[in-house]
Amino acid sequence: MSANLFGERFYGLRTPAWHNMGIVSSREETAKEVFQRFNNYHIEKRVKSIFLNGEHTEIDEFALVRSPVPDDNMERVFGSCTSQYNILQPLDIVEIYDANVKQPVETLGMLGKGEKLFITWTLPEIKVIEDIVKTYGFVAVGYDAKFGATLSLITTRVVCENTWNMAIRESESESAKASGRGKVWTGRHNSSNLARDLGIWLEHVNDRAMGTLTGLQEQFVQMARAPMKDTDELVNLLFKIYPDPKPMPEDYPAKLKDEKMAKIEGEKLSASNDRVNVVELFMGAGTAIDATAWGLFNSVTEYENWGRTTRRSPDNSILLGDRSKQMDLAYAVISNHIANK
Repeated sequence: MSANLFGERFYGLRTPAWHNMGIVSSREETAKEVFQRFNNYHIEKRVKSIFLNGEHTEIDEFALVRSPVPDDNMERVFGSCTSQYNILQPLDIVEIYDANVKQPVETLGMLGKGEKLFITWTLPEIKVIEDIVKTYGFVAVGYDAKFGATLSLITTRVVCENTWNMAIRESESESAKASGRGKVWTGRHNSSNLARDLGIWLEHVNDRAMGTLTGLQEQFVQMARAPMKDTDELVNLLFKIYPDPKPMPEDYPAKLKDEKMAKIEGEKLSASNDRVNVVELFMGAGTAIDATAWGLFNSVTEYENWGRTTRRSPDNSILLGDRSKQMDLAYAVISNHIANK
């Protein structure tokens, strides 16, 4: 698994990242202090041209070009944009963060060749009985003319490309939105008010975080206080999280029925195996799982993240694919069940 860092441009407060790259500091620092440890670079718009009628002719399109840096001493093209593209330089981003959040950064880094920048900072922890859920503010900025700027509340500590993807996926999930987290603002580089809006939203999100996280903590605590000792109740929830496939439609071509039935039986067996594996984790094979709704939710997440076998690398499925959707569904099913008890 590649971290895809831009050189060694990563900073973490106290806790090293899995890749052991960049800087780990025991001293709290501002975003600008951290940024000044790296070789600064800037992005510029450069008019593009095409070879037309025997000569180079400029067109109404621009290349986004990164300046050379000592450890990558050449210009890099990140993408193409129009004249309306408004560049907020990396230095601009860290200064806007410091002016409005006024909190030390937890992590800060650049990805690829510098086309992505992230900043996270620590928000109050959520206590769920004996468990601790950490929450972070997350600023993500892209310079490829596709990804703009986003601001989210997440539980992922961003340290690399994979955790960036995980955080983006988490910020867009239904479970995050239902619990007051997730993406709260998106900005485009073609907005003349991008710097102003980013600053206002950073201040707003940081100020309201305490109330939001208090509500999230209450939801998780409700899960932890909801006993799950009734077998029928457990089975009913698992059939909603891992349902059997729909039966064979009555009006189905006779020549395709055997093929369709084989597919249905395979999906039915797969769903049954999923339910059995989650029950095993819930009944004692899982890590510190008790007989509550919180325990059931953690049984599903442990199974999806670590227990499910696959021939392919599970990274994409966990972050963006079926596994992530399954965890969102589990959260929705269990939360709705508690609300209606």
